[in-house]
Amino acid sequence: MSRRTKVIVDTDPGVGIPGTDADDPIAILLALADPRLELIGVTTTFGNCPPELGARGARAVLDAAGRPDVPVAVGSAVALNGELPGDLSSRYDGERGRAGTIPLPSLADSAISSTAAEFIVDTVNAHPHEVTLIAIGPQTNIAQALELDPGIAERLRSIVFMGGALGLDPEYGRGNVTPVAECNIWYDADAADIVFRSGVDLTMVGLDVTNPNQGVVLSASAISAIDPDASAVAGMLAQICDTYLEAPMFEWADGCVLYDPLAVAAAADPELGEYRELAVGVERDGTLTRGQTVPLRDAVPNLRVLVKVDGAAFAGNCLDRILTLGR
Repeated sequence: MSRRTKVIVDTDPGVGIPGTDADDPIAILLALADPRLELIGVTTTFGNCPPELGARGARAVLDAAGRPDVPVAVGSAVALNGELPGDLSSRYDGERGRAGTIPLPSLADSAISSTAAEFIVDTVNAHPHEVTLIAIGPQTNIAQALELDPGIAERLRSIVFMGGALGLDPEYGRGNVTPVAECNIWYDADAADIVFRSGVDLTMVGLDVTNPNQGVVLSASAISAIDPDASAVAGMLAQICDTYLEAPMFEWADGCVLYDPLAVAAAADPELGEYRELAVGVERDGTLTRGQTVPLRDAVPNLRVLVKVDGAAFAGNCLDRILTLGR
């Protein structure tokens, strides 16, 4: 077997919290389960929930998988401009700001003392040209790491991110938080702009491919077939998915759309599907278009965009791999 790719998952996991996506904790589990990847750290950001709560959720997932050795670092609680976007502040005052249906460890038992940006810088410098960042939340931590040590742009192996929408899929590729913007980019367009212009090898896994038309869905029937008593991971997975199905963030399918796990799969397999080399920028200033990812004419491509995948095969493989954990 070839050498495994070292990865850090930068995420906003709402574990067992009503109204949050299930795909972030599923992505962590897939990063642990895929034999082509070596998960060497998890960093948390704002988004589904505050980053401190996300760190506790990430630790619960890692512990269920028998991986207390994987460090978790808490990242930014706000966007680069110092603010929480949209209505996140009021949402954090409600259910999305406190532990939900799954018991979580304390923050002191969950996270290391380094910030997410510090952890990213230190880890990349310790393993030059070996680390891939899998960014499945707002890209604030990564932008802060690039500002803290610009040299890591040359020492990163790559960044694979779930985010953006280019309108390639007429039904789902137009945005999910505004008519033109996907939430991970919209939450911190300034940070995404820094990442897009960083010169790092970038792979974009956006709404044009992470959708039911591509079959990227863990169906409700597949979820109901999970035996929660089979292992700690199976019990965790079933509870996470059931919590999501009770209060889905986006009612796109009868099941969980696997947005973030598809980015993990793309990091494990660069030939996962069909890609296009494109030049893409991030709109930062438009009142109606902030956070839009815009294809640029006559510009040098700055990223690979995953545009087609066998979603049904991926979803089945994702579930099968995860359920091997802890057995």
